[in-house]
Amino acid sequence: MKELLVCPNCGFQFEISYGRTFACGGCRYSVTGSCNMAKCPRCRYEFNI
Repeated sequence: MKELLVCPNCGFQFEISYGRTFACGGCRYSVTGSCNMAKCPRCRYEFNI
């Protein structure tokens, strides 16, 4: 079972892999896996994980 993140801005629940695929596509850190941030695919709010 994968852990769900909850956006503190809009309350949307998503898996980190989903968020990185759809919201962080242009960021080189999301590709390497060295990022400790998440970006909500719904509202684009970025937060620490």
